[in-house]
Amino acid sequence: MTRRAKTAPHLPAPKAASGEALDPPAQRPPGGGPLARPAPRRLQPPRPSPRSSSKRCRRTPPLRLPVGDAPSSPHLPHPGAQARPQLLFRLGDPSTASRRSEANMAALPLPTAEVCDANPHLIMNGELRALHPIFQIYGRRQVFAGPIVTLKVYEDNVLIREFLEEKGHGRVLVVDGGGSMRCAILGGNPVQQAQNNGWAGIVVNGCIRDVDEINGCDIGVRALNSHPMKANKKGIGEKHVPVTIAGTRICDGEWLYADTDGILVSRMELTV
Repeated sequence: MTRRAKTAPHLPAPKAASGEALDPPAQRPPGGGPLARPAPRRLQPPRPSPRSSSKRCRRTPPLRLPVGDAPSSPHLPHPGAQARPQLLFRLGDPSTASRRSEANMAALPLPTAEVCDANPHLIMNGELRALHPIFQIYGRRQVFAGPIVTLKVYEDNVLIREFLEEKGHGRVLVVDGGGSMRCAILGGNPVQQAQNNGWAGIVVNGCIRDVDEINGCDIGVRALNSHPMKANKKGIGEKHVPVTIAGTRICDGEWLYADTDGILVSRMELTV
């Protein structure tokens, strides 16, 4: 009677711990003998991914200068500094008139009192004259200046309208109305046109009307007084001729400077 060899009961395979690999099953060497069990093998720790890093990249915050600080570059203005206006023409430059745009021939307004104090020699030789103080001030622009355009009429405003319908280019229209106090040779509509067409001012040796409308226009107006009656419309008069107003002879092409102190006429453009 033969005996059967006892077999080992079937046991479940052991579970691998974290980080360890399962040991390979034991193998019996050929020819019998005890089972040879190899040494256990451990898994290597996982290598970090090239994308992951123990140090996180930190973004550098943008540099913010406190108020009042600025880069030291001479080309960059200080944030707190105000921009200075750039002068296109320098006073006293004889080429100023030639370089001024033809679209605007207006002169720089100058204080008449200071001009007289600084130029007594021009007053003595007659190059600078002051008109008698006989004019009233109208219009919103109390200080104005520019080259003169002369016109001579008498109680007629047709030629005045024709002039003011043209582009003024910063000029001043000087009208010798003969000092008539019997009617107005200038009204609100022509003054409004003069403002829109770029005239710097109007000086009338006569009367005007529509005073409230004229005072609302951005232009300088001087006249002897106001009168409600309108002028004739015959179109009689002379253009670009010498006129005598307020004791002063005025020629076409001279320069006029007016402010609240009075009116000056110069043979050439004044500088400081």
